[in-house]
Amino acid sequence: MKLSDVYPPENHVQDLYCDTCKGHLDLVFEDFHEDVSGVDISISGLPALRCEACKRDHLPDGSRFAIIKLHEQAVDKSVASVNVVRRKTDEKFNFTPVPFLYDSDDYLYIPGLKRPFNRGFLTPVFFNKEVLLKYEASPIYRVKFASTTYGDISSDDFLISFGINKNGKVVVWLGDIAKLPEAEQYYLRSENIESDHSIGSEFYEGQIDCIYTEPSNENKLFALRSEFVDACFTRFGTKIAHLDNEVLNLALEFNAPVVDTDKERRHAADTLNKIYIESFDNAALASIMARAGADPKGLGSLKRLQAVLEPIATGGDIPMLLSPLYVLYDLRVAYSHLTSADKAEEILKSVTDRLSMNATSGLLQIYERLTGKLAASFEALTVIVKAT
Repeated sequence: MKLSDVYPPENHVQDLYCDTCKGHLDLVFEDFHEDVSGVDISISGLPALRCEACKRDHLPDGSRFAIIKLHEQAVDKSVASVNVVRRKTDEKFNFTPVPFLYDSDDYLYIPGLKRPFNRGFLTPVFFNKEVLLKYEASPIYRVKFASTTYGDISSDDFLISFGINKNGKVVVWLGDIAKLPEAEQYYLRSENIESDHSIGSEFYEGQIDCIYTEPSNENKLFALRSEFVDACFTRFGTKIAHLDNEVLNLALEFNAPVVDTDKERRHAADTLNKIYIESFDNAALASIMARAGADPKGLGSLKRLQAVLEPIATGGDIPMLLSPLYVLYDLRVAYSHLTSADKAEEILKSVTDRLSMNATSGLLQIYERLTGKLAASFEALTVIVKAT
């Protein structure tokens, strides 16, 4: 390897995207051993940026400068080899007295985080995703998603953004955490874990690169659900849906179907049903009904939701707006073989009729139409709930 190869290419700025596939890079610590223009350089634990898809490493600027400096020192001392064991920085940034776990190497070597001001502010701090469930379960906090992997935690006193990386870990900036009351910081600290050095996500793209790509239909739908649930909390003072571990995992892992098979039909219908119907909190809806003088006895979650919304809907057709949710429920019954073949065929015909589709429509066509209808319904319902 020539020393000139170590220098960054002209006009090249290292970012968090693979030069080959444009996928996100993770920070890793690898052994470097190369002959660099006549000097045998060996460095244990050198930071590198790895593309797991291409199995290719990229050198961050800090590592390039380390190699260049070692080569320069070797030439000055007329030695033919250099063998170094790198010590991790383990720097602590004085933003908060709460002893959060984080790795200062993330701040120093992940592109886009190191700044000439507020040193350490953009250090990523990692948490178990259960931290979201703790906030979701509390009546004084809100967890609101802009997509399945990017959102906010808020109360009347604070708002903090978070991301969810590809390993299902929640990521928050250290500087943002330090703005919270100390009691809130200790609440977060209880779910704090060691860094896995992976922050490539919509969170990173939005917060660091200011990239706001068009979200997938699945992300749009989940965000609209979140907006509706948040609007209901504001209006009724009660969370009408819960975000348990299963729902969050399903939302993070779910992708649109690409083939029409019995297995994919069951999976798509069952997953959508769990995220968008079973997550409604029957007890919470019953509580809102009871406060309004209505009787929830014998009603399922969708009927309870209808009863909650109809009194506040000035001109809105709540049964029509909730129809896609009933269609989703019936689609699950039809696709999950929970009834006879003839009955399933009859229910499926009802599904396509209500979606104004041909009776022979397959999963891919039904999925696209249904998720579009669900998104439109959540958006319209949110407008109704927010109206004063």
